[in-house]
Amino acid sequence: MIPLRRLFAGAGAVLLSACSTVPPIDHNNDALRLECHWDLKYPSVAPADASVGQLREVATRRLAALQLTAAWTLEQEGVTAEAFTDSPEDRARLQRLLSVVLPGLERYPAGFFANVRLKNIVLVKELAVGGQRRLAMPMAETDGVAYADNGAKVLCPAGMEMRVHHEFYHFIDHREYNDYYHADPTWLAMNPEGLQYGKGGSTFYGKNLQDLGHVKDGLVSMYSGYGQEEDKAETFGWMMTPDYAARLDLYALADARLAAKVKYMREQLLKYSRPPV
Repeated sequence: MIPLRRLFAGAGAVLLSACSTVPPIDHNNDALRLECHWDLKYPSVAPADASVGQLREVATRRLAALQLTAAWTLEQEGVTAEAFTDSPEDRARLQRLLSVVLPGLERYPAGFFANVRLKNIVLVKELAVGGQRRLAMPMAETDGVAYADNGAKVLCPAGMEMRVHHEFYHFIDHREYNDYYHADPTWLAMNPEGLQYGKGGSTFYGKNLQDLGHVKDGLVSMYSGYGQEEDKAETFGWMMTPDYAARLDLYALADARLAAKVKYMREQLLKYSRPPV
């Protein structure tokens, strides 16, 4: 767990509803591959020969230490989810998912999840909403967030961690406004004059676009420009993922609008890190 002094220490401060949809894979020109640092590895959470049952035990114990409950199935209208089985392939896939999700969640200070009333982490092999495959899904109505492997070899580990935090911020946003798609006047006031958002994260996919970083003033990534909710979640996700945070800090040094957004997100992190009154 990262101490608060490290999370808020200047340039050293430190990943979806529709934004989790897995696009068609073009291994030569793919948005998710282009943004990733593939040489950065995340340690395994258990020995390579650990069974699915043993991996579940590791996840349950580590999540319980964060006052979170692990769940391995998901039943919700319009949602299809497939659980991990104890096959060699599924063991490797669950190991890969846990190696990113667990340390990502462990970056938050003690009490953070209780303050935002997050209780459940659902971990599944495959996830689809309305027929669209997803890597993650906020479930504020049931106090949870779901994460799926979905065979996401297209993502480097840091890219998946960024989406762990990105998706979690959609959950936080819903807690504040009781809506995933609200207008936040404080956030909008930090945008450069004339900046217009797109029509939502779902319109990003299927176009073989590159999610390059800092393509416009005030935006951490191209994907940030697809909606206010994505801009907020992207900024938070980059801030919370060490590999991405290093790049975010560099962008913010040259972009006062983006620096203001990072400050806003650090204040959000601090607000929900305080003990309840």
